[in-house]
Amino acid sequence: MTFAALLATVTIVFPPEGAKLPAINRSYVMGAAEDGESSLVVSSLTSRVSSPAFVSRTGAWATVVDVKPGTNVVEIGGVRRSFTVAPIAPANPIARAEPKKTYTKLPYAADQAKPHPKGKKPEEITVVLDAGHGGHDGGALSPHGLPEKDANLRLAKAVRAELVKRGYKVIMTREDDTFVALYDRPKAAHRANADLFVSIHHNAPGYATNPLAVRSQSVYAWNPLGERLAKAINVRMAAADPSLPNEGVLHANFAVTRNPEIPSCLIEADYITHPDGEAATWDAVRRPSIAAAIADGIADWVAGK
Repeated sequence: MTFAALLATVTIVFPPEGAKLPAINRSYVMGAAEDGESSLVVSSLTSRVSSPAFVSRTGAWATVVDVKPGTNVVEIGGVRRSFTVAPIAPANPIARAEPKKTYTKLPYAADQAKPHPKGKKPEEITVVLDAGHGGHDGGALSPHGLPEKDANLRLAKAVRAELVKRGYKVIMTREDDTFVALYDRPKAAHRANADLFVSIHHNAPGYATNPLAVRSQSVYAWNPLGERLAKAINVRMAAADPSLPNEGVLHANFAVTRNPEIPSCLIEADYITHPDGEAATWDAVRRPSIAAAIADGIADWVAGK
């Protein structure tokens, strides 16, 4: 399916109609325009400020508008969208800083790491792939309205195909548009006595950040066990697409990474909110290339590199 087939008119994808946003003073607005448009103007009817939205080659556009607490309305190409912004809480001069939260390991994970599978044949190694989000949990949205959950599943299936071709045993936490509870995802690796767990996602910026200004790839881990796996994958992904900024291996207290027993990491393959990042998720040539890079990273980790 081409982008042209997806476009009928100017659309606003984010914020969704009736969305409730946190206490912010500006928000990105994002959508798509029919072929032939080069630039648009998004009007914030609340703040009486208009912002240019330059249209990408795919028809995707994004910009940032000022917002206020309460109901806000934006308009572009005759399309209006209303959403609410939470009020900014007044500062409390005697409030104490909340103690830093301590994140603990998954309750069902063992305290000791499994032996590294170096020396094992691929057919002796079990990989659990987790396509992030699913069902009613769509994740982030692209300018054309592609849910992150779909992009995650497409890439996860491509990674599975690459790993299976090399002989690995692969278990998917979901194979269709099904909701899987957060803590059930790493539990699949625990039940299967897997050798590693990889969660696949696509990123999105905070509400007040312009999506046109943010695009990168990264891999998250919680402990040294996961960091070694994350690094091996990240190096290969960076080499597969040198044009995409690479943030490297980052620390995160995600539920799917807090496993001291099974090496676990979470991949943010791209920013789905960036027009080029969205286009990359549709690219039938690039997707197998990134999938192969992830599989190469897993193979490097297995080999102890």
